Amino acid sequence: MNNLKKFSVLIVEDEKLMQKLVSDVLDRLGFGKIFRASNGRDALHIMEGNPIDFVICDWRMPVMDGVEFTRIVRSSEKAYTLVPIIMLTGNAEAHQVIQARDAGVNEYLVKPFTVKDLCSRLKEIIENPREFVIAPVYKGPSRRRRELPDAVANERRKRPPKPQARHPHGKPKS
Repeated sequence: MNNLKKFSVLIVEDEKLMQKLVSDVLDRLGFGKIFRASNGRDALHIMEGNPIDFVICDWRMPVMDGVEFTRIVRSSEKAYTLVPIIMLTGNAEAHQVIQARDAGVNEYLVKPFTVKDLCSRLKEIIENPREFVIAPVYKGPSRRRRELPDAVANERRKRPPKPQARHPHGKPKS
């Protein structure tokens, strides 16, 4: 990852020590501007007045948590709706990862983390950005991590739909 000076990052974290740790790592990596907010509401105010290239956001915070913040960013009509978001959290259960992904985060990183872990998430966003999807029920980065070869994708499309479960008395389940 070269020339990181051109990027601005917003850290959204209520724990001051963690906020400073992430900020110090980003500073040493060479990121240009580093903004800090203690909750989602304050982060939205910062984003209103500053061009932000990446957000690194905790989940559990007072006032507005990271998932709610992500949903508001993604549902916005403002330019920042497309900003890549890395969720940096202690929440490690699969259903929590899915909840954050469904809210629209780009990457998920569980605390405690290493500098290498954070760098790999940032590198992924910079070097391999995922397509942004705007659909009636979802707005955010594509959930697909990799592109399927055309032959595989076409074969999947040809498969017949799975039969619906039937009620024991022959009526379709609803």
